[in-house]
Amino acid sequence: MKTNEQTTAHRIYTSEEVPYIQTEDERLAKVIAWADSHPYVWQCVCGRRSKAFGRGSCAYIGWAQNSREPQAMLERARHLYELVHGEYPYAGPDSIFVWRAKFTLEHFGDKEFTGGFFQQHDAKYPRSCLTLDYTASTLPTVLDKFEAWMDRYHDTTRITVDGETVRTYPRKEI
Repeated sequence: MKTNEQTTAHRIYTSEEVPYIQTEDERLAKVIAWADSHPYVWQCVCGRRSKAFGRGSCAYIGWAQNSREPQAMLERARHLYELVHGEYPYAGPDSIFVWRAKFTLEHFGDKEFTGGFFQQHDAKYPRSCLTLDYTASTLPTVLDKFEAWMDRYHDTTRITVDGETVRTYPRKEI
């Protein structure tokens, strides 16, 4: 019998801002570098201030949604990175999902930054819905974006944010 001894070296990429976030995956190294160089990324994906991209957001795959584990935080940052950089395979550059990611990072540090559950309603039923971040001053812009995205096949009577009506529409006569 022969016995061989081997020494293996591992390259580990570590966040300078959040040192417990590490990976051996070279593809995720660019995500860590990007998040470290953008002041709000780690705050956004690790906290709950952003309803669209914070911890607990339904934008992420199930196992990463609410976990405080470093790999879950890195997964959330990866998702945000792909949206912002046009690498997300299911959303084109003009998609509301790409816009929402860029908007969140642009306004994350703003006073009164918050988020909510935006929902379209017709006379009988709730229809399209999406979680979006906003501030008091950006709410009209966010509502306009949501309105442009929502389902056009229904006679919309109102839009709500977290159940509160924020925009109404006159009823169309049939």
